[in-house]
Amino acid sequence: MSRLLALTLLGFTITTSAHAAEPVAASGDVPEKLLSPTSQLYVRWDGITAHADTYQKSFWGPLMAGPSGDSIRALLAKVPKLIGNSLLAEPLLDGKPPKELKANLADLKNASKLVDLLADKGVVVGAEVREPAPTLKGLGSALGGLLGGRMPGPDALMPTVQVLVVIPDVGDKSETLFATLRLMLQSGEGKIEPFAVGSRKGFKLKAGNGPSLPDRPGRSGPEYDTASYSVQMAWWVEGKHFVLYIGSQKPEAAVADVVANAAKGGVTAHPLLTRCSAKPAFTSVARGFADTGRVVSMAKSLLGPFVPGLKERLDDLGLGNLKAIVMNCGYDGKEFRAIWEIDLPGERKGFAKILKRDPIGLSDLPPLPADVSRFVAVRVDAGSFYDASLGLVEALSSFNQRDDDEDSRKNPAEKIRLHREELAKDFDKLLGMSVKDDLLPCLGDKVVVYQSPNEGLSIFGTVVCISLKDPAKAKALADRVNQGIETLISAPVKVRKKTLRGVEIRELYSRGFGIVVPTYAIVGDWLVISVNPQGVQGLVLRAKGDLPSWKPDAITAARIAKLPKDGCSLQYCDPTTTVKNLCCIGPQFFGAFGLRNSFRDNGDSDYDPLDIGLIPNGHELSKHLFPNLTVIRDDGKTVRIEANESLSVPLEVLGLEPVIFAGFLSFALGF
Repeated sequence: MSRLLALTLLGFTITTSAHAAEPVAASGDVPEKLLSPTSQLYVRWDGITAHADTYQKSFWGPLMAGPSGDSIRALLAKVPKLIGNSLLAEPLLDGKPPKELKANLADLKNASKLVDLLADKGVVVGAEVREPAPTLKGLGSALGGLLGGRMPGPDALMPTVQVLVVIPDVGDKSETLFATLRLMLQSGEGKIEPFAVGSRKGFKLKAGNGPSLPDRPGRSGPEYDTASYSVQMAWWVEGKHFVLYIGSQKPEAAVADVVANAAKGGVTAHPLLTRCSAKPAFTSVARGFADTGRVVSMAKSLLGPFVPGLKERLDDLGLGNLKAIVMNCGYDGKEFRAIWEIDLPGERKGFAKILKRDPIGLSDLPPLPADVSRFVAVRVDAGSFYDASLGLVEALSSFNQRDDDEDSRKNPAEKIRLHREELAKDFDKLLGMSVKDDLLPCLGDKVVVYQSPNEGLSIFGTVVCISLKDPAKAKALADRVNQGIETLISAPVKVRKKTLRGVEIRELYSRGFGIVVPTYAIVGDWLVISVNPQGVQGLVLRAKGDLPSWKPDAITAARIAKLPKDGCSLQYCDPTTTVKNLCCIGPQFFGAFGLRNSFRDNGDSDYDPLDIGLIPNGHELSKHLFPNLTVIRDDGKTVRIEANESLSVPLEVLGLEPVIFAGFLSFALGF
C-alpha cells in the first residue's frame, strides 16, 4: 500500500480553500482507540509527512527529482481536469440545475486536496465480524418461523460486520473527506442523508440490498425464503479524527460502538497490535495484523451447522493452524523492507505442511539464463503438496454434493476420507501410474520456477524445474504420463523426441494445447518443464556449458549474502524488466484508447488527444530500481517472509504485464 501511495503522493500538490466542520469533544487521543478491542483486522499507514526524510533517502527521492518525477506530477495534475469534465461539463450539457453544478464545483475543489491530506495524516483501517447477538425479539421471530415451517431470516443468521476507516487528526480539514465522498457516491442508487447523534453530525447512505444467503442444493421454496440484508454506510468526525463506517449496523449503533470502543481503550491493548508495533530494524511506515484464528473459529461456529464437514475440511487444508498474520514494512536506506509473520503453531496439515525447513541458496539452483528476470526457489514436501491438493479438490467438489445421506452428516470425516480416496484412484487411473508409489518417490524437494525475456514472451517463457531423487525411474514413467495427458485434454497428443547435446527432449503437440507446445526433459537431476521448447533447450545448453549462466552482480550478491541463511525459499525479481515492458507498451495502449475516443467526436468539439509524451522513458525510470529479494523462513511455529525491494509491481513474479496490457488494448480498440 505505501509504495503505491508514495508514487502518487510525493509530487502531487494542489492548494485551494476549504471550509471544515466543527469537531466534537475528543473520544480518544489516538485513532486506534476508536476501533473495536477485538478487531480481527488492523492496518495503519503513517503517511508521507511523518517519514519525509525516509522517503527522500529511498529510491523514491532521486526518481521523483528526475524526469520521471516530472512526468508523474504532470499526469497527476491532469486528474482534477478529467474529473471536472465528468462532474461539470457533461452535467451542464444534460441540463443539470446551476445550483447542483455549483455544489459539484465546490466539492471538486475540496476533494482535490485529498491526496495531500492522506499524505500528511495517513490512514487507519479496522474490521471485525461478530457472531449474531440473540435478542428476545429475534429468538421469538426465529421460533415462530420454525414452527411455521420457515427458516429464520438473514437478520437472525448473519453476523455483525463492521469496517472502520479512520483518517487521524484531520482537525478543520474534514470537509475534504466529506466532499470526496459526496462526489464518489452521487452517481449511485443510494441517497445521502444527514444524521446526528448527540453533538456529532455526519452523513449516512443506505447503499441498497446486500448479498442473499445462498440456497443449499435441493432446499428451496417459501419455507427457505432468505431476504436480503442492507449494507450501511456513514461518516462523521469523532473528536479530531474522521471516521468512515461500512457495515451491517445502523449508523447510530455504529457511533455508539465507536464511543464504547474509546472508553475501553479501543484496540490499543490487543496483543497483535503490540507485536506489529514493535520497532523493526528499519523505519516502519506501515503495519498491521489479521487475527485469523478468530476468523476461522467463527467460520466453523457460524457455518459449521449448515455445512457438514466444514470444520474437518478447514483443518485438513491447514487453516485450522492459521492463528495470526502480522505485518510491518518501511524503508532501510534505498531498500523497501517488509516482514510478514504467519503463525502456524501445533501439528500442521494441508498446505501449512508443504514447506520443508531445509535451507536453499544459490548453489541449489539449476543453471539459470544469464538474463533471468525472475525466479522462485523453494523447498517443498512433494507428498504433503499432493495430499493438500487432493484436499482442495475434494473441498471444492463438495459444493456440488448433496448432504441428504444421514450417515455422512453424522460422520463427515469418514465421508471426506472416502471421497479423497476416490479422487486419488481417479487421478492414478488418469496418469496410468500410482502417484504415491511410482511418482512421488522419484521427486526431490527443490522446485525452481524462472523466466527469461529471451526464452519466451512473458508467461510463455516460464520454466519449471523439479529436483529428482531417481532420474532413471522418472524417465521410465514418461511414456505413461503422455497417455494420461491425452485422456486429460480429450485430444490425441503427438510426441516428438529430439536429442540436444545428448539429452532427450520431448515436445508434446496437440490441438488441445492451443498455441503452446509443452516440453520436458530430464537434465541431470532435474525434471525441466516449459510451455515451449526453447526454455528447455536453453537449460540443456547451459548445463553442458554451451551458454553462460546467471550470476548476480556484485551489489546483488552482497545483498543476498546479508539475507538469513536458514531460508527455505528464495525469490529474485528484477523490476526493471516489468517497468520497461509497461513503459514500452503504454504508448500503444493509451494511443489506441485515445483513437477509440476520437472516433466518437462529432467534429464540433476541440480535439484534445491524450498526452502520450507524459509516459516516462523506460530506461530513465528503471535506472533507479534494483532487484527485489524475498526469503521465507520457517521455525516450525511461524512462517516469516522477509522482502528487500525497490519497486514491487503487482503480479511481477508471474510476468503478466504484457498479457494485461494486451487485454486493455483489445478493450480500447473495441475488439
